[in-house]
Amino acid sequence: MDDATFLANYDPAAFPPLAVAVDVAPLTFANGALHVLLNKRAEQPARGRLALPGTFVRADEELGVAAQRALRDKAGLDAPVRQFHAFGAVDRDPRMRIVSIGYMAVVNAEAMAAACDSLGGCELLAITGGSVRTAAGRRATLPFDHDAIIARALSDLRRDLDRDDWAFGLLAATFSLRELQALHEAIRGQTLNKPAFRKRLIESGRLEATGEMETGKGFRPAELYRARRSDHATD
Repeated sequence: MDDATFLANYDPAAFPPLAVAVDVAPLTFANGALHVLLNKRAEQPARGRLALPGTFVRADEELGVAAQRALRDKAGLDAPVRQFHAFGAVDRDPRMRIVSIGYMAVVNAEAMAAACDSLGGCELLAITGGSVRTAAGRRATLPFDHDAIIARALSDLRRDLDRDDWAFGLLAATFSLRELQALHEAIRGQTLNKPAFRKRLIESGRLEATGEMETGKGFRPAELYRARRSDHATD
């Protein structure tokens, strides 16, 4: 039997139904901590609960396009996305067997706050100790396996921190070494040696000085840097 004959007689209905979705973890860095944008689900299941922006993948749609659509429609953001893991536990969704492809987006704090303010129905929650926290500091309980998705996004962000420039998207276009170290400490969950950190980053060739100094700070102005990189978009 050749392929043409096989495909002419192929019946997809012979297999159990299965859907593919994408869930996006939109991350930012503000006030010394990582934050994730969550929106209130407008439909069942888990209606009214905070969850990651997500959507089903259309039959004629690329995965990355679906992720950017979810980010735009449910988080009000137009930003690069990066795929990091697939989540396929049999019971992860009560509706049916749904495999979700995890994506993350990194956005500077100003853009993230503007998106959340304009969208409505969303919240920026801090991630501390590896968990999403409410404004009261309690651990947030998210539907489906969104806790695991966020945890895996952080793990991948931490793994790649010194290997590529993706995490620079969490900062403004120019930043101080103090701000950069605070970001690395938030991602790693540990305090870093200041002289060693600065020496390592400067010698890496990944930074370039702007020749400008920060303003509007309540302490001694520091020199501003920018990432020496090409566009960090990926999908």
